[in-house]
Amino acid sequence: MGHLQIAYHLFVIIIGFIALSIAGFWAKKTRESYLRDFCILYAFFTGALIFTLLHQYLILNVADYSIDVLYWIIGIKQVLNFAIVVAAIQLFTGIYQIKARKKITLAMLALMIIAYAFMFSPIGATLDRAQQGLQLGVGYQIAASIYFLSFTFMLIIGYGFLTRVLHTKMISFVIGLLIFASVGYIETLFSMLGVINLSSIILTQASDFFFSSIPYALYGIFLVYYFLNAPVPTSINLAQVPEIFFEQYGITDREREIIQKVMLGMSNADVGEALFISLATVKTHLHNIYQKLEIDSRYELIAKIRSAQ
Repeated sequence: MGHLQIAYHLFVIIIGFIALSIAGFWAKKTRESYLRDFCILYAFFTGALIFTLLHQYLILNVADYSIDVLYWIIGIKQVLNFAIVVAAIQLFTGIYQIKARKKITLAMLALMIIAYAFMFSPIGATLDRAQQGLQLGVGYQIAASIYFLSFTFMLIIGYGFLTRVLHTKMISFVIGLLIFASVGYIETLFSMLGVINLSSIILTQASDFFFSSIPYALYGIFLVYYFLNAPVPTSINLAQVPEIFFEQYGITDREREIIQKVMLGMSNADVGEALFISLATVKTHLHNIYQKLEIDSRYELIAKIRSAQ
């Protein structure tokens, strides 16, 4: 069974790398911040799977591995688990355009650092070489509670503001993420219930099956299909767009300048530098453009302009 899990995780990781490559290409082409944040989130989860695979491989196939190596593998994997929660919060607050996004993300990052410090402190999870395991203390329980509450908060944001994208083309993208996250949440809940009252954990035991890898793989397949069937965004000369198009949607001269820079593949920061305006002003103009054209992203903006040629 252990070798089957290794083969399965390897297959899922391959799907993850393919999906990441395609999503990364689109993030670079469209300069969409939500795609960039998604790639970071997906990369963290892929990393967690890689360390799960490495853990199992050492136990099943390497005879003289060091218990310290397993300790570091579990420690790095836990860092990735904490990072997944922070990255998911960053992604959802960005998609939903929550004003306190930076403050929320920084607060969650600080909380995860505190949780990690508790987990691997002398009162947390300490290495017991003689027993080939971890001795768990109150610090571990505190860290696990912080992690679980942060995970809960992330899902509250994810589902609580879902109506903001309910009637947009992003809805399938967001719902897929939420299903993925919900399975991970249930997995985390049962995992906590199983170990929260334990005083020790044996590191040489193979990891349990990662059920959240199933929606991860399915979502990866969906992303590959979605992006491969979408047209590649290219730069467009606004001079080729009929004047009546801009008059119909009430696009101002400044907004035209913003659109032209976006068509050239420039980031918000680059647009601001080129036009000598602040990043906040650029974002405000883009928000107004999106509202006027009834779209939600740079990709849709490119598609809308292209259709008007």
